[in-house]
Amino acid sequence: MIFASPAWLFALLALLALLALEVWLTRRDRDRLSRLVSRPLWGRVVRRPDERWRLLRLALLLLGAAGVVVALARPQWGIVREKVEREGVDVVLVLDTSGSMATADVAPSRFFLARQALLQLIARLEGDRFALVAFEGEAYPLVPLTLDADALGLFLETVEPGIVPAPGTSLGVGLAKGLEAFVDQERRNKVMVLVSDGEDLEGEVEQAVRRAKEAGVVVHAVGVGTEGGQPVPDVDAEGRVTGYKRDESGGAVVSRLNLATLDAIARGTGGKAFRITPADTSLSGLASTIEGMEQKSLAREYSYRRKERYQVPLAFGLACLALGLLLPPPPLRWPRLGQRSVRDALRQAAVLLLASALASPVRAQAPPAAPAGPPAAPAAAEPSRRAGSVLDEVLLRPRRATEEGRGEYARGNHPQALSAFERAAAARPQDPAVRFNVADGLYKNGKYDEAAALFRALGADPASPVAGASRYNLGNSLFQKKDYRGAIQAYRDALRVAPGDEDTRRNLEMALRALQEQEEQKKKQEQDQKDQEQKKDQKGQDKQPQDQKGQPDQKGRDQQPPAPQDAQNQQRPQTQQERADQRFSQEAGMPRERAMQLLDALQQNEKEEQKKLLARKRAQKKKGKDW
Repeated sequence: MIFASPAWLFALLALLALLALEVWLTRRDRDRLSRLVSRPLWGRVVRRPDERWRLLRLALLLLGAAGVVVALARPQWGIVREKVEREGVDVVLVLDTSGSMATADVAPSRFFLARQALLQLIARLEGDRFALVAFEGEAYPLVPLTLDADALGLFLETVEPGIVPAPGTSLGVGLAKGLEAFVDQERRNKVMVLVSDGEDLEGEVEQAVRRAKEAGVVVHAVGVGTEGGQPVPDVDAEGRVTGYKRDESGGAVVSRLNLATLDAIARGTGGKAFRITPADTSLSGLASTIEGMEQKSLAREYSYRRKERYQVPLAFGLACLALGLLLPPPPLRWPRLGQRSVRDALRQAAVLLLASALASPVRAQAPPAAPAGPPAAPAAAEPSRRAGSVLDEVLLRPRRATEEGRGEYARGNHPQALSAFERAAAARPQDPAVRFNVADGLYKNGKYDEAAALFRALGADPASPVAGASRYNLGNSLFQKKDYRGAIQAYRDALRVAPGDEDTRRNLEMALRALQEQEEQKKKQEQDQKDQEQKKDQKGQDKQPQDQKGQPDQKGRDQQPPAPQDAQNQQRPQTQQERADQRFSQEAGMPRERAMQLLDALQQNEKEEQKKLLARKRAQKKKGKDW
């Protein structure tokens, strides 16, 4: 159980202060009264409620206030599955990445301002679907229509001028490729945002505008730059400015903002033209225009949240407050003959109500999209099973067993943790979270076959809240069994649920390396076996066989046992980070820091190679105007 607003729990300290104040006031009143009337005469002289009723009333009022405070803290437990429909507009961002966008007539450059403006536009239009297309002499779709604004932002951060292999500027090609990014043929809720300096070196703009108008796509043009312009810088593969581009006559090429072309494109499709300046990159006018369009349903998906349980402490608190305000009860005058019979009848009625409340089956809310469990019990055993489940929930047995298992798990006592998780699973056999704990306990106890079977069942449904973690741990179980092909498939299934999980990507890379090493070792063993067979054949044909001396070479088979740790390291328990680093070192064969350095170096080398390859492609296609 967690609290959504735990700050309210500090109000419980105020209730303790009120209790202390009430005790002090009661003692003061008694001292004052004892000065006027002797204590033995209080029952005859002073008319006041019985002291027991007064204490009971105070306790009920404090309990009621505490219940209200706990309800305000919003206790939550359990998972609720909700269907969510997202509405918005399809927006395709067509970004000019030609060399002229690197011009610094607006500080720091045209492309920098354009990228910042698009990032702010995406942040404001939350809920819309976005796609990204980069164009120069050719156009390439970088991101399809998606609701993941964070992924689109990452792509925008990595885009640079000259990313397209074909240099030049063709507005018509960019618009045509942007039209292909729309996934449906409806004539509404489709917007294209063209961000460029307006220079067009290839033509075909009118044809692209006509196609956009026929498809019902509204094109809003965004210009960046100045009418005066500046020379276009010439950048090498390392990103350094080596000079300025020159035309056929040898003069420096000056790029200027052509707002008239952008305005014509926008007016031809019913859109508007906007401009980015260093003082204002928000594109608030464009965002307001898109927000004013008719919204449509873009996606129907399910979300999971913790269920609010404030009703329970609120009902308890209100009941206690009501009883506290009604006490002390008015005196009841029972008839002499029927007094005992009435009391017995009320006592029996209370016992019957309590027994019926405990015996009535409680329907626990099923977890969302839970995988199929074991076969149901026979009909004759159904009442006892349901009564046992109700008793377990009333006594909080599953929760206590789970907390006990977590404590043993944290202390490294995995057999005891598994036993506690199994007790919780016996009370809640259909709860995927409890079954996941059992599978994790099996894994920690080295029972990889059983753990893999349970993880596979839990990860079968991708909508389950534990699907991603189950598939990830299934890959770990298969990795421990050296079933690297199965582990690779499990990690890939886990990435389908959580594409951005770095641990899964790292484990997938380790499994691929292990599979490669396994296949190489297998080939080597087969080759060694063939060599040994050939040597035996040669010795059998030799007329003078030689005596074998020594023993077969066991290099690579016998491994030196690990050196024992010193007494200090054996006495000091390892932290969670140390255990994780040790586990990573055992699986990867190298420390975590070394592995991260290798990965960073590989990524940097790959990035440099991609830049060099792109520069060579652009140099091969460089003909005429390349800005």
